[in-house]
Amino acid sequence: MMKRSAGMTRRNAVKLMALAGGGLLLEGFLPAARGKTTGASAGAHVGYFLRIPPEGPMEFALTQHEMGQGVGTSLAMIFAQELGVPMAALRVVPVAETGGRYVLSGTGGSNSVKDSWLPLRRGAALARQALVAAAARRWQCDSAACTVQAGHVMGPLPAQRLSFGALAAEAAADAPPDREAFRKLAPPLREAPAPGGSHPNVFAEAIVRGEQPYGIDTAIPGMLHASVERSPRLGGKVRSFDASRALRVPGVRAVVLIEGHVAPARNVVPPAPYYSSKDGVAVIATSTWAALQGRRALTVEWQAPAGPAYDSAAWEAHAAGLLDDAVVLGEQGSAAEGGREMAAEYVYPFQAHACMEPMNCMAHHTSSRIDVWVGAQSPNGWRDGLAELFKLPQKDVVVHPCFSGGGFGRRFYMDTAIEAVRISAAAGHVPVKVTWTREDDLRHDHFHPYAHSRLRARLDADGTLAAWHHDEARAYFASARGEIPWFGYDAGHVRYAFANAQSGSPLQGGAWRSVVANHWAFAQECFIDELAHAAARDPVQFRLALLAGGADKPAGDRYKVSQARLRRVVERAAQLAGWGDALSAAAGTGTRTGTRATADMATGRGFAVYPYLHGDSYCAMVIDVAVRGTQFQITRVVAVVDCGLVVNADGARQQVEGGIAWGLSAALHGGIRLADGAVANANFHDTPVLRHADMPRRIEVHFVQEPGAAPCGLGEIAPPLVAPALCNALFAATGQRIRRLPVALA
Repeated sequence: MMKRSAGMTRRNAVKLMALAGGGLLLEGFLPAARGKTTGASAGAHVGYFLRIPPEGPMEFALTQHEMGQGVGTSLAMIFAQELGVPMAALRVVPVAETGGRYVLSGTGGSNSVKDSWLPLRRGAALARQALVAAAARRWQCDSAACTVQAGHVMGPLPAQRLSFGALAAEAAADAPPDREAFRKLAPPLREAPAPGGSHPNVFAEAIVRGEQPYGIDTAIPGMLHASVERSPRLGGKVRSFDASRALRVPGVRAVVLIEGHVAPARNVVPPAPYYSSKDGVAVIATSTWAALQGRRALTVEWQAPAGPAYDSAAWEAHAAGLLDDAVVLGEQGSAAEGGREMAAEYVYPFQAHACMEPMNCMAHHTSSRIDVWVGAQSPNGWRDGLAELFKLPQKDVVVHPCFSGGGFGRRFYMDTAIEAVRISAAAGHVPVKVTWTREDDLRHDHFHPYAHSRLRARLDADGTLAAWHHDEARAYFASARGEIPWFGYDAGHVRYAFANAQSGSPLQGGAWRSVVANHWAFAQECFIDELAHAAARDPVQFRLALLAGGADKPAGDRYKVSQARLRRVVERAAQLAGWGDALSAAAGTGTRTGTRATADMATGRGFAVYPYLHGDSYCAMVIDVAVRGTQFQITRVVAVVDCGLVVNADGARQQVEGGIAWGLSAALHGGIRLADGAVANANFHDTPVLRHADMPRRIEVHFVQEPGAAPCGLGEIAPPLVAPALCNALFAATGQRIRRLPVALA
């Protein structure tokens, strides 16, 4: 059981951890309480999520965090369709602060559209019902005789037509039910929308014009700025510091020592950090520039934490050694003797989030109240955590969520807010904005967990999979007992063993886009390809044979993998990619063996398939490559996705395309290097993100859907497939097996 730490109760820590790992905050998206309103309440609140002002478009309250993924557009489309209005009639307004009319949902785990689908439709149906009832009372007719069309209620007589605006005040007079009643309501819903509708991102114009404010743009009267020199190593303490030169920099007002904070991960033995802020020395000044110059003038001596000061090689050896003591967390079937045994080890490195907008936070601690302006993926969770940590009532802590330039899981962790609140208090209880540099962002991230996987398998003489063993050492931030690798293939004996490397890690692990699926898919799908090659089987046919049973496969006590959905995306991807067709060296379009050589170039094709069970989605991916020497070009990517109903076709395709770019950035350029127990990476010059030259020449995204399906998650389905499909393609072209990232040919 997790111990209480510095004011963070187990309940709130569990809420935050569950969502960061792909779970669900059940109270998200629901109303906070009857009668509460936001500060800007002019106009009528009709039911939930809708405000109809006296003039102008209706306002849809966005309770999810917008960080470039377009969730505000998709959710508004769901609401508008159910309400019976065109998208042009709605203005999407992000909820401005915690403690108002709505609970701000945690945004992560590909859950926003999936879990908001029915609550939003229910909220829109209630609003529509109230507006129709108001019109029927005016006309003294039966509500059933009225219809809704383009933001108007139409009566049974030709002249009976009233706009929603004309009915809003009367409709709002009916007090909405409380939260529990809302959960149980079942208002009549309109027919679910057909898949394939499209709408541009509602924030796109403001973004491209530079008019969209982000957290880093926040400014309030009387604010100061701060930059923090932090311990280079996790758990490091300040031994001493000399601020004399920093205080002589024009604009510098103060230099203060800031204490770090460690929130322990639950059910991890020995104790390991779930998230942490580091000890540091903060320079407080009248501008960011002055704070940075003052910071450069500091002299800080650090007291190193206990434990080894790993470099990359030593850390890898340590993690590999942990595999010998891995604990079996899942086992199915029984082991049998005989057959051909194979083994391989795969290394997935620490990965940085590298959000385009570096971490930042504005905080004002008045001693009796805390206000925080920040891009946060879990605003209500942050409010609860800050209230407990700083011993204030929840009503006296307000988080003002800001639009953020990328999140990817990094903005779940409130280390930025803890740091800023402490600096605000130390500065004399004035508002202070803390801005991280790119170097800060890379070196003090909550990194994608490092994973070292040891896979062993046994093939029978006919090529069937008799045994599959997956042992893994991972710098994980929570218990691994709730879910094990999402392995969907038929095998006589399946076993998973886990060793948590978070306790001794020199870096703080955390949630990173697609979380556990990245290293699981990389190891599994590369090794499956190795087995297919050993069995002299076509990689696609080998996978289909292992999915022939049709039964769902349990993955821990939380999820099951659908073989039927896996098989469907495998078959569709193979068909659309032309798997088995002759490979053109110029276009890179595939052969049955995956290889065709020219005088100076080899081409290859690779396949991978994996679910993303946090979002209940499935994807298969085919990648074609052209290789010259140690250099290669990705010539084509075909992705087939089963994500249920596609709400916004343009946005959905962009999510998959962006996920492919994200996965390629990690596969080609990612990886954090260690030196003396600290991050050796500095900036984009040595940790580059994907450039245009690296992008595939052609990307095709296809969706498979069932009639009547509800939406599933989409934002995290594509990245895990990229590395294994690419590595399998490179093997097909060169015969080289790649078992660690970033990808490099010999």
